[in-house]
Amino acid sequence: MHMKRLSFFLLATLLAIVAPAQTIFPTQFKAPAEFNTGNVHISVLSRSERQMTTNFLFERGSHNSWHYHPNATQVLMVLSGEAYYQEEGKPKQLLRKGDVVTTAPNVRHWNGATPSSDCECMTVSEIAPNEQHAVQLRKVTDEEFTTPITYENMIVRLAEIEVYPQYLTEYLAFANEVDRLSVEREPGVVCLYPMQSAEDSTHIRILEIYASEEAYQQHLKTEHFQKYKQGTLHMVKDLKLPTMKPLDPETMKLIFKKQR
Repeated sequence: MHMKRLSFFLLATLLAIVAPAQTIFPTQFKAPAEFNTGNVHISVLSRSERQMTTNFLFERGSHNSWHYHPNATQVLMVLSGEAYYQEEGKPKQLLRKGDVVTTAPNVRHWNGATPSSDCECMTVSEIAPNEQHAVQLRKVTDEEFTTPITYENMIVRLAEIEVYPQYLTEYLAFANEVDRLSVEREPGVVCLYPMQSAEDSTHIRILEIYASEEAYQQHLKTEHFQKYKQGTLHMVKDLKLPTMKPLDPETMKLIFKKQR
């Protein structure tokens, strides 16, 4: 009996290792290694002379090569997981489910999954008359793929919050939810790190790091932040939001490298 259970466990483990990741649309073929790194699965959903819609599953660590679309615009939508996207001459971006990127005609770029997550995305690409869909260039180097994402224009705040004692438990539940959802769902939210004073539990400090002012403004409009804001107005006795400035921005970049 124990042997049967062990055999079943080993079989299930092997299947989990070799089974391909699940996609919304059935994959039609594996992308050629000549223009891709790792396992990239493709399904062409529709194609005409002027437009093509394609679904991609990038297994973790996989990505396409540098390429561009001659005289044509492409829209990329992330359906699941985490993705990298980079245009020539610009920093690499981290994308998550729900993010949409529009690539202008003739802009050299690449995209794919991060080292820690599969990624499924859909592209809607124009096809210019008498032009091929994409012009393939060189492969992405290991340095380009592994270079950590840094934020040159990031905003750093240390929120100073005092909560009425009778609402403390309820407030912490709100705070933990908005912090988790913000980091999970918003690429522009680099860090929301809540802390509680060891001397007075009603004194809360939240280290907030946003990729840019734009990312911060987008964060304020999200449903989860508005739920937190409206739900805790009567719980907060005092609130200060001083904007901080890093003393050594270059050293701060090492934080992201160490978390690679």
